[in-house]
Amino acid sequence: MQDKQQEFLELLKQVREEKDIDQIAELFLSVTNMYGLTVDEVCALSFYMVDATLSASHNKAFITQHFNIDVDRLGVDGKLAIVKAMLAVYMDKINGKA
Repeated sequence: MQDKQQEFLELLKQVREEKDIDQIAELFLSVTNMYGLTVDEVCALSFYMVDATLSASHNKAFITQHFNIDVDRLGVDGKLAIVKAMLAVYMDKINGKA
């Protein structure tokens, strides 16, 4: 059991260092499959992660400073609009446009 935990911790360390989005997504997908999550549960989990990340002080400060948006006052639609904008930015980045 100890060896399996150590292997898992090493994998997480490697994922963190490489910051390979595909590898992170595969890790999340394996957890999703392991727990048998449904689409609505995955959506709720994804929104929870976005909400928590937006609420982190460094992200709040960035969004306030660059976009003059108060994250604490955003509803679901506002947070989803930020998700859509960040996806567009990320896609530009991986396609070499940023």
